[in-house]
Amino acid sequence: MIQNANTMKCLLFCYLLFPFLLFAQANDPALAALLGHWEGAFIKNNSYQKLELEFRQQGTEIFGLQIMEEWHPSFGEFEVPVALDSTGRVSFATGYGKAVLTLDQDHLELVGQLEGFNPSIYVHLKKIPQRPPLPYAVEQVSIPSGDHRLHGHLHQPLFERPQTAIILVGGRGCDPDATEYNLYAKFLRQYGIAVLAYQKQGTGQSTGHCLTATLQDLADDVVEIKKYLTTHPNNYQSIGVLGISAGSWTMTKAEESIHFDFMISIAGPATSVRDQQLQAAKYGAAFYDLTTEATAHLLEYTNLMFDAAPDQKGFKKMKELLAVAEQEQWKQLLESTDVPTKAAEVERLWVRRHDYDPKTVLSSYQGPFLAIYGERDWIVPPQENTALLKDYFSNQSQNLQTVLAIDAEHGMETEAQWVDLGNQQTYWHFYRISPQVRIELVKFLADYGFID
Repeated sequence: MIQNANTMKCLLFCYLLFPFLLFAQANDPALAALLGHWEGAFIKNNSYQKLELEFRQQGTEIFGLQIMEEWHPSFGEFEVPVALDSTGRVSFATGYGKAVLTLDQDHLELVGQLEGFNPSIYVHLKKIPQRPPLPYAVEQVSIPSGDHRLHGHLHQPLFERPQTAIILVGGRGCDPDATEYNLYAKFLRQYGIAVLAYQKQGTGQSTGHCLTATLQDLADDVVEIKKYLTTHPNNYQSIGVLGISAGSWTMTKAEESIHFDFMISIAGPATSVRDQQLQAAKYGAAFYDLTTEATAHLLEYTNLMFDAAPDQKGFKKMKELLAVAEQEQWKQLLESTDVPTKAAEVERLWVRRHDYDPKTVLSSYQGPFLAIYGERDWIVPPQENTALLKDYFSNQSQNLQTVLAIDAEHGMETEAQWVDLGNQQTYWHFYRISPQVRIELVKFLADYGFID
C-alpha cells in the first residue's frame, strides 16, 4: 500500500508520449535556430514557473530535454519528441499538456501557449549559450553484496574535495533508478557532498532478486555500500543516508549493523509496517471517500496481509474480499505485491518480507535525524509519525528535526491551485515539489556541520 514517487511520476507523464510526425531538413534555418539551449517559463496570470529546454536532432527527428527545476528533486527531467513545421510552429508535450509555440528566428525567442487552458498558460523561451561543463564527476560503481552486485553512480563535486557522503535509498517497488541522473544527487552535489545512488538489487544492472528480497536483504546492501564508502580514497569524514518512503525502513534496519553519522527520512514511516499499512488504509479510505462497509473490508484485508495462513483457507478469505474490492473502489489502494495469486504467495507478500518496527533503532540512535512529511500525505500520515519520533528522541531532542511540508502529498508534490492571500489578492500556484524539501535538507546539513 505504501507507494513511491515513481508511481505518481508514471501517472503524471503517461500522456506525454503522444505521436508526432517529425521531419527536419538538415539545411533548414528554422531548425538551426531551434537546436540548442533555451530557458524561460510557464506564465499564468501573475505567476510563472521556470522551464529549460535543450533541443537536439537525431536523424530526422527532433527531441527536447525539459528541465523543471521546481519539480526537483522528486522528478522534473524528461525528454519528448518535438514537431517543427514549415511555418516555424514548434509543438511538444510538457508536464501540463501540449505546447504550441512560434519561433522568432531573428530574436531567438519562442512564444505561445498550452492547449486547452482557460485562463491560458503561456510559454515564453529565449535561446541561451551552451551551458559550461559541470564541475562534477559521475563515477560508475559496482559494489559486491553477498551473492550479487549493486550497480550505481557516485556523484562527486570537483570544485572541492567532499568531506561528506550520502547514500540514497529508494522506496518500495522494483523500478530501476537512473542513477547517473538522479536528481537528489544532482542537487546535493552542488553543496560539496558526494552522493551514491544505486539500483536496488534485481533492478537495472544490479543483480539479485528484487521481487523476493526481504527488508534484511535490502538493508544488507546498504551496509555494503557504507563499507565501500568507508574505504574510498576520498576518506569521507561523515557518511549519512537518505531514505525515501519505505527506504526509511531500509536505512533504519541497516543502522542495526553499521552506524551512519546522520539520517534523513523523506516521507518515511517511524511506525511499524503493520501500523503504517493500517493508517494508510484508514486515511486512504477517507481520501477516496469509501463507504463504511468498504472501509471495513479494506481494513480486514490489510490485517489478512499479515495474518492469513499461507494455505487454501487463508487464500480463499483474501480472494473473497478482493472479489468486492474493485466494486467498492478500494483495490486502487493496493500494490500488486499486496495481492497473492495463489496460496503459496501469501507468505511472500511484500508486507511479510518487510515486516519491521524501527522503534528500537530510532530510540537509541546517536546522531542527527531529519524527517520531512507532507501535510496532505495519507500514505505516511505526518501527525502520527512526528509524534512517534519526538517520543523516540525525547532524551536527545537536539538531534531531531521534523518538518511539515505545507500542502504536500506523499511524493512531496503540491497541487496547482489559486491561492487567496486576502485583501483581494490572489495568485496562481503552479504544481511543484514543496520548496521546503530542498531548503530544509540544506539547512539540516549546515546546522550539523556536514556542509559549510
